Amino acid sequence: MEENKEKELKETTVTDICVFMNEIAPVEYAESWDNPGLLLGHLGQHVHKIMVALDLSVEVAEQAIQQECDIIITHHPYYFNLPKTLAVTDTKMEVLYELIKHDIALYAAHTNLDAAKGGVNDVLAARLGLEDVTEIPRKDCPEQGLARIGVLDAPMDLKDFAEKVKEDLGADHLTYAGGEEPVYKVAVVGGSGADFMEDALAAGADTLVTGDLKYHVAQKALDLGLNVVDGTHQLTESPVVNKLAAVLNAWCEESGRHFEVVRAEEARILQTV
Repeated sequence: MEENKEKELKETTVTDICVFMNEIAPVEYAESWDNPGLLLGHLGQHVHKIMVALDLSVEVAEQAIQQECDIIITHHPYYFNLPKTLAVTDTKMEVLYELIKHDIALYAAHTNLDAAKGGVNDVLAARLGLEDVTEIPRKDCPEQGLARIGVLDAPMDLKDFAEKVKEDLGADHLTYAGGEEPVYKVAVVGGSGADFMEDALAAGADTLVTGDLKYHVAQKALDLGLNVVDGTHQLTESPVVNKLAAVLNAWCEESGRHFEVVRAEEARILQTV
């Protein structure tokens, strides 16, 4: 009986993965400078194990090889521009060669997953407990906004809100900047979202949560009258990886497919002492 059930399960190819990923995070939602989609691999290759990760690092590649994965799906593209040579001149190219030798495909869903419904920024907004969450429109892609904006159940002092973000994201520490303005209407952009400050203000936000905030960017936010909280690039994006694993598992079960999804173990890039 079990053997017959196994035979009825659908085989999945890299093409199937690409089609499904484009359904949940269409590549046309990506920013113009981005490089989402299939970065490496044969379209017809069968997929029995998928590894999901925020980044493709040496450690993630080693895990995928050891666990005999067929494809790695990351948030950040491994490269944004094609290299001029395929010679192994650095560690980055060495990783690609190892993936090729072990028939491991590579797919990335970046700013298209930031923008997608249920993607990076919806997951981040939910993690922070925002309510009445909506998209903030963007000119380059009017059909799908990237940033999100929502409200807290009650206004908070900025310091208390920063503590909440720290706890919600599991951060060791974080930085913030702002004035006397209480926090109530919050915009979120996972990763590096300082370019969305004006959009957040235009949407009525009093606070922006994002990552990679530098000194002069924080100073600009103060001049604009916008509170900013830096939840770090990694921690504002990491929650979506577990969500992606769950979505892939649900698709596997609902469509009668046969593959396993594993979450890569990734260390924090920035450490504190």
